[in-house]
Amino acid sequence: MTPNYTGMRKGISLVEMMIAIILFAALATIGLKYTKNYINTDLQAMKARTAAAMDQGSQLTQAYKLYTSQYGSPTTITDLNATATPVLTNIPAAITEMSALGWDLNTSTGIGSGYGFHMTLDGNTTTIQAATYCAIWNHEFNSSVELNVSGTEDYGTITAPLYVSSTALSYCYGTSTTGYEVIIKLP
Repeated sequence: MTPNYTGMRKGISLVEMMIAIILFAALATIGLKYTKNYINTDLQAMKARTAAAMDQGSQLTQAYKLYTSQYGSPTTITDLNATATPVLTNIPAAITEMSALGWDLNTSTGIGSGYGFHMTLDGNTTTIQAATYCAIWNHEFNSSVELNVSGTEDYGTITAPLYVSSTALSYCYGTSTTGYEVIIKLP
């Protein structure tokens, strides 16, 4: 005859643990589904692309300063990685979601007080996407600029940017009809 066990069990059984795991997994799945509705993943991807373009612009600005101190003023962006004057190993590749052509060195218009790098926002973007990229860019340099934009948002002209001062070192300007352009001014 076996004695009866009258005390409490210690721990949980394997079946109880499996039921708990299944319940937690179901709750996590439901929570993730509803959380995705609140996170704008497209906007986050656009912010990441804009950050990458800003990094490219910073690299180009530093290369420009180095080039001018060693060789004088470059006439085109390809001068920065020419064989005779290698400052950059490669010109930054275009972020095709933002611009089909990428960065260019503008020496003819003398943007602001001197040369400048510019990037036309075209590529695979729609007008609303280009306006959003423009708003994100300006927001990074002036936090009072709103990120809520529409395709009819007006960001001003090159002579009088609407949201960012014309004395700013970098800004995006344009309209839904004329297109949008990012400018990084150089001394």
